[in-house]
Amino acid sequence: MGILSIQSQVVAGHVGNSAAGFALQCAGRDVWQIPTILLSHHPGHGGAQGGSMPAALLISLLDGMASRGRFAQCEAVISGYLGSAETEAVVIDAIRRAKAANPDSVYYCDPVMGDDGRAYVGHDIVTAMHNLAAIADILTPNAYELSLLTGITPQTRAEALQVLRAAQALGPGIVVLTGFTGADTPPGAIDVLAADGPRAWRVTQPRLAQKFSGAGDLFAALFLNFWLEKRETDTALAQACAATHEVLSRTAETGADELALIASQTQMLSPRHILTPEPMA
Repeated sequence: MGILSIQSQVVAGHVGNSAAGFALQCAGRDVWQIPTILLSHHPGHGGAQGGSMPAALLISLLDGMASRGRFAQCEAVISGYLGSAETEAVVIDAIRRAKAANPDSVYYCDPVMGDDGRAYVGHDIVTAMHNLAAIADILTPNAYELSLLTGITPQTRAEALQVLRAAQALGPGIVVLTGFTGADTPPGAIDVLAADGPRAWRVTQPRLAQKFSGAGDLFAALFLNFWLEKRETDTALAQACAATHEVLSRTAETGADELALIASQTQMLSPRHILTPEPMA
């Protein structure tokens, strides 16, 4: 079985597919990577070269996969940064093919649109993400992306849970809010909240001072990997939070400007400290 990953990709560095693909492959999963945009490196470093992939090219790649019967072996489709609004149709086509060939296949939407109150996509991509969220089985926005999808900005943990419920009402059965710091989050900590049907949980971890490009892409890949093992959201939440924290801590220790994926690959798959998710009412 394999995972079809449709998101950004860089030649040098660890964001988008260049983070998710490695993490999933380390976990022993076959990953079919389709780049929505191909850049020399993360644009945050400056001077990035490359551009978005034409939708027609991406569709032809899906056609080629279909000719090899890959969709019958597709356990999940995961999408991240779209590159352009036209990529929405490509993702929808991939989901249709995967679910037609394998009804147990799931669609995981990581709605990459912005962070820290700043959008780095246009309104057309925000609209596309609304449409994809509506057909997702699993949705993992950060706090800003959750507000873009629901129109609500939570200030407390209780409000965050209410907004998770609003996001579930859009379509996905499972919604995970990453990187939330509310008024009642302890100082120096960060929350990750998950809702699966009527149940919900929270994991609280130390907040690292450094900003990490690709952290959300990595978390999404790890959550999907652990969720597919048992399809238990609370277990996947605990493992993905711990594994991501291992990588981010190692990155901070080394002072690297890219995720220390290779250096921390062992701890990433077998994290040392796993917290028990706290149930939320």
